[in-house]
This record gives sequence, structure tokens and C-alpha cells, in this order.
Amino acid sequence: MAKKYDIAIVGPKDTILGFKALGLVPVNANTTQEAIEKLYELKAETVKEPGGEERERFAIIFVIEDLAKDISKTDYKRLSDSVLPAIVPIPGPKGTTGMGRIRLAKMVEQAIGSDIFGSGTSG
Repeated sequence: MAKKYDIAIVGPKDTILGFKALGLVPVNANTTQEAIEKLYELKAETVKEPGGEERERFAIIFVIEDLAKDISKTDYKRLSDSVLPAIVPIPGPKGTTGMGRIRLAKMVEQAIGSDIFGSGTSG
């Protein structure tokens, strides 16, 4: 039987509430500090499989770019130190800052050793 993982979204309540209808777990955070705390909490959540094995609850955690852009490199590295959950910045109501694309390009470059997006993220 396939494992079922959840997907969460972190951001201001008025921005993320609609995602609940899509099956995502909305997690309210209005400041970068609140977002960091919630991301660590979500990353630590586990579920027990029928055989007793414990595993991560979330496969993906989306975080609104307006909050993610000020997460320190140290915190972002700690939050991204394992395969699951993937922490993915997404545009908020103010539009994109380009952060999500840059982080995605860096992840792909790390994984395959080449900057296929041509974003100049090497260095």
C-alpha cells in the first residue's frame, strides 16, 4: 500500500485558507519568525504506519514568499537538510519576488550538477 503524505501551506490566514479546499493543511503565520517556528514544527511531525514504522507526515510544505524571503540561510539549510518535507516558497497576494524560482534552480543544480534554468545561481 502506498504511503499517504500530507501537504501544508504556511502564511497569513486570509492568504492560505482557500488551500484547505484543495486538501492542504493551512498553518497561520503572519511574520517570518512565526513562519520559521511553524516550519520547524511541521518538519518534526510524524505519523505511525500500520507496521509501527514512524515517518514524516508532510511531503511538501509551501510557504508564502513574503515570509520565506527573510528566513536566514542557516534556518533554511536546517529546514531543508532532509528529502522530506520539501520546503517550497510560492508567491503570495503581492506577486512573486522570484525567490521560489531561484531556490528551485539551486535545488535542481545541486541534484544534477547543472544550472538548467540559466539563472546564474552558481557560486
